[in-house]
This record gives sequence, structure tokens and C-alpha cells, in this order.
Amino acid sequence: MTNGVQATLGRGTLRERCTAYVREQIISGVLRPGEHIVEVTLSGELGVSRGTLRESLRPLEVEGLIISDGRGHMHVRELSRQEICEVFEVREALEVLAATKLAQRADRAESAAELRGLLEPLKDPGLSFGAQIELDLAFHSRLCELTGNDTLSAVWGRLIGQIEMIIIAAGPARAADRMRYADHVAIVDAIETGDPVHVATVVSAHMADFSRRYEGDAQPTPPAPEQLPSPRN
Repeated sequence: MTNGVQATLGRGTLRERCTAYVREQIISGVLRPGEHIVEVTLSGELGVSRGTLRESLRPLEVEGLIISDGRGHMHVRELSRQEICEVFEVREALEVLAATKLAQRADRAESAAELRGLLEPLKDPGLSFGAQIELDLAFHSRLCELTGNDTLSAVWGRLIGQIEMIIIAAGPARAADRMRYADHVAIVDAIETGDPVHVATVVSAHMADFSRRYEGDAQPTPPAPEQLPSPRN
């Protein structure tokens, strides 16, 4: 294992360090969505056996960051436009439900305080893209967990790999500034108001903005309901 790679791997078991290294390669964009993972090349780069490498890739497969083509080859996961739209649609529904439930609870101030605490590290302008993703997902995951609805949390959890790949594919230029403290604390502030309609609006706007950034070009904003023409008889 080269000194440079050793420095990148840090501490942990050999398998854990290899897993962390490959994950970082995906997050940083060195390994791109759809790219074939060449075991011979990667195991040589890491200085480990192909068996050890395969073991280290399994957690990433469970997370949904990499997938098998059914012929023993692994690829970095790549989502279709349809899959991305579906993920955003389901994720928005889950998080609107979670946030509105919290807003209607008597102990919403306690939940808001915990969520605000999770966001504090996002104030650091020197955070890496990978750290931003981790903090972002931790916040949204906890938002769902605080409802006490295990089914809601479990369904959201099954989307994590897809959400990660959407953010990674978007890249720092389009995604990083949507994972800022200010954008997320607006959700917490809305929960504290106790107004479920306001909360739903804020969460939906948060999701819609990132969706547009992923697509690259903002989509035309539809007219408000009152501006729509009346149906003809």
C-alpha cells in the first residue's frame, strides 16, 4: 500500500479502511456514476488481496453506492432521470409528513433544539463535500426518527443510498451550497412555529430547489393556483 493511500485510509480494520477509501473515491468523483470498479487495479492500488477488496465493497453495495451487474462486475451506481424524480417525490412526502408531525407536537421545541444542534457543524466553511453529505443525511434521518414512527424512518432509510448518489452525481458545484446551515435551519424554525401548513411549504421548497439544481437549469415555476385559468364548461 502506498504511503499516500495509507495516509488517506486512516485508522480502523483493513477492510473498514478500504471501504472508507472507496467511498471517498466515489464522493470525490474519482469513481464516477456508472464506472466499472476494476478489482485488479483497485486491489493493487490499496495493496490488498481481491478477496479483502470484495469484502470491503459489500457495505457500499448494501448502502446502494455500488451495484452488481449480475456477472460478478461492480459498478458505481447511476440513477436514471426517472429514478431521481421518484426518489425526490417519495422523499418529499416522507419529510413533509415528519416535519408536520413534529410541528404539531407539544414538545416540538425540544425536537427543534436537537435538530438545530445537529446543524451546528454545517456553519464551518471548511467542511469537505463528504462531511457535508454526512451531516445533511444525519439531519434528515433524525427529522424522521424524532416522529417516533418506525415505519416512516425505515422507508426513509431505504432511500439513503439513492439520495447519496443523487448528491454525489450533482457534485459540489450544484449540491454543496444546498447543504448549508441556513437552508436547513429554516426547516427547524418552521417546526417551532407549530404551523403545519408553513412547515410543509418550507420542506417542499427545500426539496424542489435541490431538485432543480440537480437538473442544472431551473424549471419554469408553475403559476399559483389562483392564477390558473378557470376550466371551460
